[in-house]
Amino acid sequence: MHHHHTIRPGRFLILFQALLLALALLWPAPARAFEVTVRVSSVKVDFGLPHSPDNLLDNDPSTAWVGGGVGPGIGQWIELSFGVPTRVERLGIYNGHQGEGKFHQFRRIRSGRVVYPDGTETRFWLRDEPGEQMVRCSGRPHKSLRIVVDDVFPKGDRTAKVKLAVSEIKLYLSLMAPPGGERVLDVPDPSRLMAPPPIDPSMAVPEPLVALLREYYVRQTTLDPEYAELFAADVRDRNDFQFEVFREMQRQRGTFRALRSAEVDTSGLGFEMVRNDGKFAEVRVFGAYRVKVAHLDRNLEEDSVFVVVEDPEGWRIVELDGQEEF
Repeated sequence: MHHHHTIRPGRFLILFQALLLALALLWPAPARAFEVTVRVSSVKVDFGLPHSPDNLLDNDPSTAWVGGGVGPGIGQWIELSFGVPTRVERLGIYNGHQGEGKFHQFRRIRSGRVVYPDGTETRFWLRDEPGEQMVRCSGRPHKSLRIVVDDVFPKGDRTAKVKLAVSEIKLYLSLMAPPGGERVLDVPDPSRLMAPPPIDPSMAVPEPLVALLREYYVRQTTLDPEYAELFAADVRDRNDFQFEVFREMQRQRGTFRALRSAEVDTSGLGFEMVRNDGKFAEVRVFGAYRVKVAHLDRNLEEDSVFVVVEDPEGWRIVELDGQEEF
């Protein structure tokens, strides 16, 4: 059962921004009467209804919507509908429950999609931290948009009792079409598609470690025989064997030669330090990397955590999410 509430002016803060044609910059405009209807996939039911979707647009990050249903929150959605076609340039999302002492009592969005009525969508990734995080939208006029959750912090199975929460959503709007009209938005800008996710400076990853992880995606995709050299010595033989099996599978499928000549662009990946214990570290790699092989040109989405170690050879990979399924 879906839940919906209508939030009227004065109950939340709407930030209008106008697009300056000459400079292609956003310019704040005065707030005016504007109505948003919010629907959600489910609500966690508690006495007094403290987790209502009203909380998403009440301009108070200390309140939150909490999803109900089964599972950790993957597949949950929030839909915002507008009275007239509206250009949403960005969403400001306050991830998790940002009430005092509640952030780690609920799950938070790790990645998701903003889905529009015409079937197009914008992928986004969030950091596991309080505060407002910006999500870029299409900027095209639509009467609604839906935020769909693809992954959560921390991960959980279908029996998970800790539910997903979102505290607040702010709308940043454009009042005008972009220079050149709507057609300039019809074809996605490749540089925008491949732009890396926003990175928290406090979670910066050393450049040698970034280089190692970028090389991982290049060698894996191109079936490089030196792939296993990226791993620590005590796990290298196991990874060498697994990768050789994978290479042989591609030979049998007839894709080996094409993959060996593939072009891999990792500039769309972001890197954040999850934990650093000196010689051991955990690094989140998220975003997308571009692969051109034969007649195909694809952006492959990624969101994984690597465990790495610094040894006499430099940084090396110990393990990563889902490696056993490789």
